[in-house]
Amino acid sequence: MDRPLVIGHRGFRARYPENTLKAVRAAVSIGADGVEVDIRLSRDGIWVCHHDPDDGGIPVSQQRWATLHRMGVGALEDILHGLVDGRWLFLEIKPLAPDNLQRGAASLERLIAPRCSLTRVLSLSESVLRAVRDLLPGCPRSLVFSDTPEPLECRDRSLSPHHRLVERVLRTGCELHPWTVDRPRRMRKLAALGVASITSNDPELCLQTLAGSSPGR
Repeated sequence: MDRPLVIGHRGFRARYPENTLKAVRAAVSIGADGVEVDIRLSRDGIWVCHHDPDDGGIPVSQQRWATLHRMGVGALEDILHGLVDGRWLFLEIKPLAPDNLQRGAASLERLIAPRCSLTRVLSLSESVLRAVRDLLPGCPRSLVFSDTPEPLECRDRSLSPHHRLVERVLRTGCELHPWTVDRPRRMRKLAALGVASITSNDPELCLQTLAGSSPGR
């Protein structure tokens, strides 16, 4: 492939409810190379796809899966059914306490281990990435950040910077997976810089842009 991977942010956020099976299937149907979803652990130990720490004003971590499901929140297990062979899952584990990660470790391993080679685990937390390294050693990992941390090194994981930081971190020589890129001009620039993937709210626009069929800004 002579272009970066195109990853649908929270599925296909530009057109569908984020972090849902519908959004994931839509991204897959238009040819995205994969999708990114956010996960948190429910009170009863189910990994659910939810970006914000709260739902309905109550922390996701304090709510049971049945309650969250009634409010339209999907489970990671369901999202996995929407991915076909050969498509990437970029899985961002949102901040959680170490004991909660330990509590959800067995179920996360069960869900992800069979497709580890096509699952990239992302996190803002180095400690979460280290725990995932031990739990799922075959899964690639990326550190997410919106401000440049110092010192910045590749170590045993790649980097997922906000796209505005890409030029600043190129000097590291690390593999880069920037987010969230919605303007064609920026998509083309990042591709020219050699990033490994581009995460976009509109993966269809990104595919068209990188194919040279979108003249937009």
